[in-house]
Amino acid sequence: MTANRLNIWVAIAEIISAGAVVISLIYVGLEINQSTLESEADIQAELLSYTTRRRYLVIESSDLSSILHKGYTDASQLSPSEMLRFQGYVELLYVAWERLYMSYDAGVLSEGLFVEWNRWFISVAARDPAFVWPMVRDSQGWGSIFVQHVDASLGYPKPDQLPD
Repeated sequence: MTANRLNIWVAIAEIISAGAVVISLIYVGLEINQSTLESEADIQAELLSYTTRRRYLVIESSDLSSILHKGYTDASQLSPSEMLRFQGYVELLYVAWERLYMSYDAGVLSEGLFVEWNRWFISVAARDPAFVWPMVRDSQGWGSIFVQHVDASLGYPKPDQLPD
């Protein structure tokens, strides 16, 4: 009878241990989920900061507004210093877009958030004249997977940009 009782206690202890492991795994899963949500919130705040900064630059700087107007109309009319400011402003969009893409590629950002943000970036970049993305693409050391993503998203190379 003592061996039988001992086996019952061992079985009860094993069930309790298994339950504790299951509860621990559930807790770890919830913590990972919470961490992912916090990371996504941080990335979204960073993206909003980039996009807000671009708007403030235009609002607060009348000379930048005229540079942007001239640059988007005919960039060849920009002086070298104006061209640097124009390009720097334009690059802010692509810096934020790259941050989005790399976060998604690293698995830090959910597909749902990526798709919505990516759609927004495409809509903004697609309004730019055709020379803007190639100018920015060729002036930075962007990662090749990001360049391929933007090229595909914006339909580059354009037929008139293909080598002969």
